Amino acid sequence: MKVLLLDEIEEYFKKAERKLKSSKLLYNAGDYSNSLTLSYYAMLLVSKALLIKIGITTNKHHGIIKEFGRNYVKTGKFDDEIYKYFIKTQSLRNQCDYEAIDEITDKIANKKIKEAQEYINETKKLL
Repeated sequence: MKVLLLDEIEEYFKKAERKLKSSKLLYNAGDYSNSLTLSYYAMLLVSKALLIKIGITTNKHHGIIKEFGRNYVKTGKFDDEIYKYFIKTQSLRNQCDYEAIDEITDKIANKKIKEAQEYINETKKLL
């Protein structure tokens, strides 16, 4: 069972890296909204992986955000400022995915790519 769990965690991290790579490709193609969405998903997936590591499973975005905050940020295991990248990107991602018009510029999308990379790097320290 532990081997399967470690494989699942590793696969979520690999998937997050692929999302971030695709985010960069979309950014370079000028598709800033979808780039931001994939940066968000990269952060979501590594957060989910770390929750699985401690026995928490949820597929709801809100649940992942809440449980990650409770189990990693409030306990001091994960930097609060870096966690805020995830929260703020989620709000922008909702705008991208659910509004007819969004305000995602190249600067915003580029910033979110950098934040997602930093977020992933920080989560890797907790593996």
